[in-house]
Amino acid sequence: MRKFILYMLLPAAVFGVSQLFSLQASAQDAAALDKQGKEAFLKSTPEGFEEAISLYNRAIQANPKDAVAYAGLGEVYSFMGYYRYQVKEDYEDFYNQSYNNIVKALELGPNLEQTQVALAYSYLHLSWEKEAIATAKKVLSQNPNNPEALFVLWSASGENPDSPEIRKVLELDPDYIPAYIGLGNAYFFKKRSYGQASEYFKKAAELAPSAQIHNLFGTVLRTQGNYNAAIAEYEKAIQLNPKYAPAYMNLGITYFYLNQFNQNIARQKEAITLNPNYPDSYFFIAQGYDRENNAQQAIMYYRKFLEMSLEQGQYAGYAATARERIAALGGGQ
Repeated sequence: MRKFILYMLLPAAVFGVSQLFSLQASAQDAAALDKQGKEAFLKSTPEGFEEAISLYNRAIQANPKDAVAYAGLGEVYSFMGYYRYQVKEDYEDFYNQSYNNIVKALELGPNLEQTQVALAYSYLHLSWEKEAIATAKKVLSQNPNNPEALFVLWSASGENPDSPEIRKVLELDPDYIPAYIGLGNAYFFKKRSYGQASEYFKKAAELAPSAQIHNLFGTVLRTQGNYNAAIAEYEKAIQLNPKYAPAYMNLGITYFYLNQFNQNIARQKEAITLNPNYPDSYFFIAQGYDRENNAQQAIMYYRKFLEMSLEQGQYAGYAATARERIAALGGGQ
């Protein structure tokens, strides 16, 4: 009888052990996928982001309670939403995806370093600087050498290119692409140090060639008067992503400065076909027609520019020029 009972219990015991091993294997698989997902994310390219999403979703399939994977998805979607916001594309769905995944990560692992880093980046991308700083500091109190938290702290604190924080980021991770982009922007916009900005964008383009980075590098080169080099960078951007409207817009502006007005108008029209939300394109189309003495088309596009720009402060100079030219061309005020 005892032997019979033992035989009856064995299958259940074996099942329990096999189930335990299966759970352990699933957790190990998820952890491996999480690591691969992070590596893909850190490539900082559109392809890397898509790869990271796929890997994190596979990790969640292996382990539905994998807080690290949810945090990773929250971080990736936050970056993708922020990128789309910057290039005037629809971004709300990506921020919603980021929010939903970060909420899940907070439920499963609220104090995990990965969860807090994702939350800090989300705050940063939403321009909630105080919350971003507080969350980054929370991470750094536990791990002073987290390069992502240091970068968030630097970005949310004003992006001073002379800050020791950003130097430490690159000491900890010499290939951290956001740091090179951040320094490039800081030197370009804050210091007006275009040579240094060029060096950082060039390094970013070498590490993570993408339409966005080549476009940024091209704009710094154009600002320095290196028009042919700028054109080459914009063309690289278009080759990488033929639907990247800012590259067409900036390519057109460069042709305008070279007095190639037909090329400017053609590139600007390609830009607004891809994304009609760029006031700059309408202004430079108008300028091109104006230089070609096509008053009717110039007036039409100057008016369209004024309509699109909504008199935003950043377009004040262009708006003043547009109103002056409309009047001079006989279009009234």
